[in-house]
This record gives sequence, C-alpha cells and structure tokens, in this order.
Amino acid sequence: RYIVIFDKEVKNAAEDHYEMMKECYKTRVQSIIKADESTNTVFDQSVIRDFSVNGSIQGYTSYFTPEFAKAVEKMKNVILVEEEKKVKVDKILHAVPQRFSKRYFTNKRAEDDDPFTNLDRIDQAKRPLDGKFVYPDSAGEGVNIFIVDTGVLLTHEQFDGRAKLGGSFCKNCTTRNVLDTHGTFVASVAAGNTVGVARKANIIDVRVLDAKGEGTSVNMIEGLCFVIDQHKNGKNKNSVVNMSLRVDPVSRALNHVVKEITDAGIHMAVAAGNDSKDACKQSPASAPSAIAVGATEKKSDAVTDFSNFGKCVDIFSPGRNVYGAASGYNNDYLVFSGTSFSSPLVAGTLALLISKSGNKPPDALTKDLIKLSTKGVITGLKKGSPD
Repeated sequence: RYIVIFDKEVKNAAEDHYEMMKECYKTRVQSIIKADESTNTVFDQSVIRDFSVNGSIQGYTSYFTPEFAKAVEKMKNVILVEEEKKVKVDKILHAVPQRFSKRYFTNKRAEDDDPFTNLDRIDQAKRPLDGKFVYPDSAGEGVNIFIVDTGVLLTHEQFDGRAKLGGSFCKNCTTRNVLDTHGTFVASVAAGNTVGVARKANIIDVRVLDAKGEGTSVNMIEGLCFVIDQHKNGKNKNSVVNMSLRVDPVSRALNHVVKEITDAGIHMAVAAGNDSKDACKQSPASAPSAIAVGATEKKSDAVTDFSNFGKCVDIFSPGRNVYGAASGYNNDYLVFSGTSFSSPLVAGTLALLISKSGNKPPDALTKDLIKLSTKGVITGLKKGSPD
C-alpha cells in the first residue's frame, strides 16, 4: 500500500487524478475523513482511500505494484509517493501500586496533595519534590486533546464522561472496547482526573493501531488528517494532538502531514522514542514542528537509559514508572515506563496553558513552553539534546 500526496496549492489536483484513475484503472474513491465506517476498505485493493482536507492537504492511499508506484510519482502535481511502514507500540511494564490522591481548590489554583511522582516533578523548577501538584483551576477546560493511538476506554473512571470516540482508521480497530491499553494509559496521563495533567480537558479518541498495538504509517496519516478536518470544521479551535507512536525509519509522508497539523493551528506533542538512539531517525519525532519529548528518571533528572536523544528532541519530562489507567476495566491501572508517557505530560501542559492564558499559534506556544521549562538540571545528556 502506498501514500500519495499532491501539491495542495493546485486546485483539484486530487480530483483530476482520481478521474484518470477511475477511467483507466477502474478504481473507486472513498473519502475516509467523512465515512462512518472508514475501516471497511482498508484491504480493498480496488479502492482509493482519499484523506484530503480542503485547504490543508490533498492525498490518498491505495495498493500499487512498486513499478506503478514509480509511475504515479511522475504524474502531474504529485509531490510524494511512499510505501506504508509498519508500526507497533513499545512500552515497558512494571508493577502496580494502589494509591489515590485528594484535591483542593484555592485562589484559582487546584492542588493535589498526594500526586504521583511524574506530576509532582513537572509543577516545580527544582528538587526536592514538595509532594504536591499545583495547577490552574481551569485545568485544560475547553481544550480538545486528540489521542492518536490504540484507542481509549471511554468509560474509565479517570475520564468522568470527558472522553469520546472520534474515529477508527485501521483494520480490526473498531468502536468496540477491545483495546491495547497504550492509548487509554496515554490519555489518562494527559487528562485523567487524578493521574493526569489537564483534568478538565476533552479527550478525543482517534484509533490508528489495533488491539495488538499494531498498524502502519497509513493509519497514522489518516487519523491525523481526520484531526485536521475536525479542527477546521469544528467550533472549538483549541486543539492538541498527542502521538506516542513511532515509524522507523523516517516517514517523509508522516512528517509532511505533521506540518499540515501545525500549519492548521493544532499543537502536537510526540514521543521521542525508546531506542536510546537519535530521535531524528524516526517519525514523527523528526518532524520539525512537533514537540518531541524525551524521558527523565523518577528519582532524578537524569535522562533514562531508553530515551532517544539529539537535536530533534525539544524537551524532557518524567518517563520512568508512570502510573496510569489501563483498558481492562473501568477502574484498572498499570505502571509503564517510556517516552510514550512523557509526551502526554507535555500535551496536558499545553492544554493548561491554553485554558489559562488563551490559545496561540503552535510555534508561539512551543516557545512559551520552552521558556517556562527548567534549564540546567538534566544529567546524562547525549550530543545535541536540549537541557
């Protein structure tokens, strides 16, 4: 299966191409952005799956021979053709502690008096930790956080009815609650009501990997194009994406779509990756406009031994022994380690900034985030990584 992207500045470039494909090759065209059952044609080799969003991107996926893919690449107004790449979530499982916290509200601030260590660390500049998580009482209210992942258990107690299904974009990646737990966990770290950062934000579930945590770059691209469409055509323009997934090696097509995400005014936090290598060698961490997040330790501000590094990493946050919601049942919890769970701390923080001070273009809000971040405390940095 191949991804085809057109020059968006050429009006009707995709439509003209589709007419040729339908006439010459008897293909059908389905808009997966609008379709109610977008998973039905994933493996239908006679269908062009159009992910175009008016004004942002023109493109599609379809099955080609390698020879035909080369021919398509030379066609009028085509700027990129890329074969899909396989994707699988990576996580490190740990034991489960049982603990819940209390919250107090004073002077337009909320205080959690017994937070988990990852939250305790991100609300203060220096150690030792003070045993509190203090955050604006707006708490991300009015912000949509799109969790582009394996799916979210919408009924989990961490979400208080704030989570809803956006769309599904892979085979066997349906509306049923048969899920790999990765997406639910990520969502809870971003916006869970006791284990998350932005505790009043809306959670939009965009399912791109199946119950085994497997999928492809095509699924991720289609999910992101759905987010662009929802943002552009919805009333709420306060949009944040978290994508704690990776394609290795770099996907030019995925990075292209990430740029369209941020050009549309959507903020995007992504995992740097867990391979202890240069983050620039994978996507979407290598996409310049995404905020790529590396992981630090639980008991110190040292970079973890698994975190990716380098100039494509923008910021670090805690990623060791993170506590979050699991998808087994509505009060299920686990502990994971990984940059997958550092990224949603940043996504949640972006939501806090937006709800407290108003929205800004992604590059401006990223600059605010970096300005607010603590400097000069991280140890174990490798070449090119930010401090």
